[in-house]
Amino acid sequence: MKYFDVLMLNRQRLLWTIATRKQLERWEPIVAAGVQSGSARGELEPADIWSAEIERHFVLVAARNLLRALDLEPPSSVAINPVVRAELKEGRDLVEHWPDNLPVFNVHPRREEPLRRSGKDFAERNPRHGPYNWLSWSNVTGARVLPNVSAPALRELLDAVQAEVLASDPELARFVPPRAPSPWHHENGEWWPKQPQLDA
Repeated sequence: MKYFDVLMLNRQRLLWTIATRKQLERWEPIVAAGVQSGSARGELEPADIWSAEIERHFVLVAARNLLRALDLEPPSSVAINPVVRAELKEGRDLVEHWPDNLPVFNVHPRREEPLRRSGKDFAERNPRHGPYNWLSWSNVTGARVLPNVSAPALRELLDAVQAEVLASDPELARFVPPRAPSPWHHENGEWWPKQPQLDA
């Protein structure tokens, strides 16, 4: 009997889906509070700015583990936008290997080329943007985990994976926690914060 049988595949896929969603639920309210204040950094407490960086880092770690789980044999049938897939992989690598990449991507204009393929591919796709903006938002896309990965797009992927897993094994539904309320209003194709959701 192989270790990653259907039960274990479903377990790992759902586990990393939940982990990614929980990290988004921790990160997005900080972004919404920054938008609500009128300035991503201007009105936030310094500790909240660092919290945004920390929480987004772990969004990327969890999402990368989810991609690994989806790629195990037999691979998931959930369709993933190739740019979203590539950028999640690259983004995780770039935040993990920050000593090599911060000096490349946080200097504007860029003076150096990234050393590794993940950085080169990311830079080619994003000539004006780096992977280290943890308070990125647009009223068109909502909160942005990376330049081409919006939080709503990532949530759609998570919903699709969860639906696939629970269709295969409904018993796993008992491990799915309730979702936190969204910090966003989404109306007429635009995303706006409801109110700051930071802990007191």
